[in-house]
Amino acid sequence: MAEAVTKRRFTPEPGCPRCTHLDTARRRAATTHDRSAETDARVLIRQHMLTEHGTVLEAGWL
Repeated sequence: MAEAVTKRRFTPEPGCPRCTHLDTARRRAATTHDRSAETDARVLIRQHMLTEHGTVLEAGWL
């Protein structure tokens, strides 16, 4: 595997339906103040970004 890129902000990868779905879930959970669902979505986003896109989202990413 190539060396992972590190970044501080999450931006869904263009054309990636999983990125879009997870970002929508995270935003919806934040809007409804469902902190558990928001945390779950953030964990899934970090895992997805690393395994599928080789990107490490730094701690505290936005």
